[in-house]
Amino acid sequence: MMPAQKNFPLVSLQYLLKGMKSLKLDVLVAEPSVDARNIELNGVFLAVSGTDSHGLMYADQAIARGAKAIVYDPSSGGNFLAEKIKKQHDIRLIELGNLSANASDIAARFYNKPSLALSVIGITGTNGKTSISHFIAQAISAEKNNCGVIGTLGWGSVDKLQPTMNTTPDAVSVQYQLATLMNEEADAVAMEVSSHGLEQNRVKAVAFKGAVFANLSHDHLDYHQTMEAYGQAKLELFKSASLEFVVLNTDDVFSQTIIDVLAPTIKVFSFSRSVRQAPELSEHALVISNEKLILTGLSFDVTFADQTVSISSGLFGAFNVDNVAATMGVLIAMGSTLEESAAQVQGLKSVAGRMQTITKDSAGPMVIIDYAHTPDALKLALQSLRAHCEGEIKLIFGCGGNRDATKRPVMGAIAAEYADAVVISNDNPRDELAEKIAEQIKAGAPGANHLTIELDRQRAIEQTIAGASASDIILVAGKGHEEYQQIGEEKIAFSDANEARKALNKRALAATGENGCES
Repeated sequence: MMPAQKNFPLVSLQYLLKGMKSLKLDVLVAEPSVDARNIELNGVFLAVSGTDSHGLMYADQAIARGAKAIVYDPSSGGNFLAEKIKKQHDIRLIELGNLSANASDIAARFYNKPSLALSVIGITGTNGKTSISHFIAQAISAEKNNCGVIGTLGWGSVDKLQPTMNTTPDAVSVQYQLATLMNEEADAVAMEVSSHGLEQNRVKAVAFKGAVFANLSHDHLDYHQTMEAYGQAKLELFKSASLEFVVLNTDDVFSQTIIDVLAPTIKVFSFSRSVRQAPELSEHALVISNEKLILTGLSFDVTFADQTVSISSGLFGAFNVDNVAATMGVLIAMGSTLEESAAQVQGLKSVAGRMQTITKDSAGPMVIIDYAHTPDALKLALQSLRAHCEGEIKLIFGCGGNRDATKRPVMGAIAAEYADAVVISNDNPRDELAEKIAEQIKAGAPGANHLTIELDRQRAIEQTIAGASASDIILVAGKGHEEYQQIGEEKIAFSDANEARKALNKRALAATGENGCES
């Protein structure tokens, strides 16, 4: 059975390929896709040359779903596969070199360049992208302007997200999501922009109005190989010809590298804890001061243009001071006054899996779920919670398999230094031996007797919560919002937040039984 066509009109294929390829015979086509599984009747399959396989290997599936044409990259065996397909199917095959770099433009044309009708704010950095994007969307939407989100937790309105496969979706999906948000009358979109997404041209045709730089630290070196290459990938966002403003964390030295590539027409806003700013930054600098991390959250002051406002928040973690300040910078860049931006961020709510507090009664420990999966993020999370905590900091974490192995001992050393008790557990070991990953983490803290290994993450959470005191804080780090545990090829349903709630309830029931009270 052929898939039903979506509510987008057919478009000239020659128009989609204008300036890339001249066709002898034009044809009207439905939506493009780089995924054969998503092809609809009369759609265009963009068969890109991927890292592990060529899109043409899935041509049969695209044709079976009703593809009207296939545009393919001739590299990596593309021409050879195309010849085989010609012998087996009556389908339009169009060769287009460097297709992955052109897919974003093809999709933008099909969807009528939706980013031109939206205020798209791109957020990049090693840590904080998800929180900042959601904070921006929460703040703008609270003012009766509709702001959508595209990122790790999904896409759509901030309170009704649909799932995404990657932090930054593929080039076609990005344009489809922007078009859908535009049709749903969004005014703005806060989009997480990953280094992978930038390097793979997934956002090449997005007209960004603003861009935010959060920070740059050790991550994704399995892909980028060096920190220099990782940073260069991030820079692409700030070279966007459509940019009107940027918001930079000038406490991070990489911000100067960004400033060096900015067009002179771009207005530069910054946030920092330093009152000393370069002359070109001083006019639009937000200066953070008087930070306080307390049991109920955090408070701090922000000074901008010789005015100061005080912020009180139920959010946890010193890095959320940065995330809120970055959000204020975006709001001011988009027209809010300092006072208005302060009012807009006062009620921000924590994001799922980002310093997410699990509800507890007064007799139980506080449990925090956080996505911290890099050395810097883990260190910041532990340092911040120390200021919030009256008892001990207990940490449960692991490192993912088939990912950057160099950070494992580094994170082990950080865990040993900043937590009072550490349980090393599974965090998506994938095709690697979980025991080997755990030992590599533990190797970073030789002789540390407060590090133990319990690979069963459910048991690790339950035992840690059962043995904690009411004044302790338990940080369950690494998986955050994820609702699965990937072991080998199998994805097993698993949620840190749900397991923590169950363990807290079990502890409470056990305490009730000990007191001789009825449950």
